[in-house]
Amino acid sequence: MSSRTGHGEAFARAYDRLHVGRDDIPTLVDFVRTRTDPAVLLELGVGTGRLAIPLAKAGVRAYGVDDSPAMLARLRSKDPDGLVTVFQGCMTEPPITAPFGCVLIAGDTFALLPDRAAWAKCFGAAAQRLSADGRLIIEGALPDPASWGGPARVPRPEELDLLAGNVALRLTERYEDYAQRPFTPYSPKCVSVYQRVL
Repeated sequence: MSSRTGHGEAFARAYDRLHVGRDDIPTLVDFVRTRTDPAVLLELGVGTGRLAIPLAKAGVRAYGVDDSPAMLARLRSKDPDGLVTVFQGCMTEPPITAPFGCVLIAGDTFALLPDRAAWAKCFGAAAQRLSADGRLIIEGALPDPASWGGPARVPRPEELDLLAGNVALRLTERYEDYAQRPFTPYSPKCVSVYQRVL
């Protein structure tokens, strides 16, 4: 599960404002679109659709899952043509099973999961929903390297790789951001791309 269930209408209205300027949306859309083959995408933690809607407008058939009714209502108000098909549900048990060319977990969404058991369940759910050549793209902020010796609220890159390996996914790309800047131990976040082990 994620922690968004308690986010009501006020938070949903403010959500997009909180993210203004955070992402270079055209760069993100290009990065994800060119790694979505077939061009059918599932975003876990879709929120207000700030990413899924631009991806749909770029030609990707987009689906989204979120456990906050208020966030999904906000998405629908921004998407009157219904470009994004949405489902209310938990990102560890998405209520849709069709194979996808990409499963996207963007922003700090993964860190909303409460513990390592939920991380593992989410990776498993994502892997089960990928097409044979599909990719899992997961973004996240990183803890300060100085704190890496103790318990972390967010997974470190090597933890992501272990979670992926446990569900027969392998790392194929890792960058600091969607502009594909090189990832270093001191990067503030990482964007990791996984595919099935062949």
